Amino acid sequence: MYYPTETRITPLTTIRRERLLPSRGQVLVRPGEVVGPNDVVARCPLPGQVLVVDVARALGVRRERVARFLRKNAGDPVQADELLAAPRGVWGRFRRGCRAPVDGRIVAIRNGLVLMEAAATTLELTAHTRGQVTNVMPNLGVVISTVGALIQGVWGTGGEAEGVLKVLVDNPQKPLRAKAIDVSCHGTLVVGGRILDKQTLEQAVEAKVRGIIVGSVNADLLPVLRAMPFPILITEGFGALPMSTPAFSLLQANLGREAMISAGTQTRWDVRRPEVIIPLRSEELPPEKPGPLALEIGMWVRVIRGPHLGAVGSVTDLPARPQAVESGCRLPVAEVELEKAGKVLVPLANLELIR
Repeated sequence: MYYPTETRITPLTTIRRERLLPSRGQVLVRPGEVVGPNDVVARCPLPGQVLVVDVARALGVRRERVARFLRKNAGDPVQADELLAAPRGVWGRFRRGCRAPVDGRIVAIRNGLVLMEAAATTLELTAHTRGQVTNVMPNLGVVISTVGALIQGVWGTGGEAEGVLKVLVDNPQKPLRAKAIDVSCHGTLVVGGRILDKQTLEQAVEAKVRGIIVGSVNADLLPVLRAMPFPILITEGFGALPMSTPAFSLLQANLGREAMISAGTQTRWDVRRPEVIIPLRSEELPPEKPGPLALEIGMWVRVIRGPHLGAVGSVTDLPARPQAVESGCRLPVAEVELEKAGKVLVPLANLELIR
């Protein structure tokens, strides 16, 4: 038996997600409470950032002479834009002083440098999804359960967002174009087959969309993607890959519904994949899906390497013996009927299960 890696694309399942604080704090909800995406479930203090202010450079004086211009001492609290150092008397009117960049406290002064600690802030952790609090970890966070659709991607950037799903293409092959993104997309999560150019992303910023879900993006746009003010989730990978039919059909079926994107991606240690959660009302809880499944005939799979990279299809046969593949090697394979290429033999190691 072969147990391939999995991508979850399911129309109805029970989803449990931890919402954890970065440091110990206060949990504000109790088990059993129903929460919405923007409800604050926990909070914790965050220490201020440590900054170094180069007073000598700001004033244009030698470092050993900075002490005579200082207006503050170590330990003093300061406010943003408050004067730290400047010439006194008449000369002070004609020379630019050095001011504090943020609210905070002066920790130390040495060699023409002022070491500042920015004021502490409070992090408020929201639920991000609509569901029920099923577990509380004192001082750390909560577990929230919701029933709905789940779509996992392969890469994402930009954090988290919530909004209404808006599908801007009529099939997963079509790219998302700038002209399709207008004022009606304001505050929505827009869906397209793929992104080809920078103009599409710029138009999305102009229209103030909440997020983008596409099958693929040209790799040369990666620096632009990371600079976007909203999350972007890619379901298939980089290049000219259309969104898989199962993912596109599920998004299209939930057009107009509230959805949540978590675009954070982590490939090492605690592996985390970007995902879309669509909360749905259900009279009965769906049955729990079992753990890893062995590959069987009839299962949907995605090709993750080779000439059919990104293609999706169903397993039609599992030959008992290794077969010759394009590289000339004899490997354990599956016969897969792909949406465009028909039946092909694919090494088992090059398949990913979709369920």
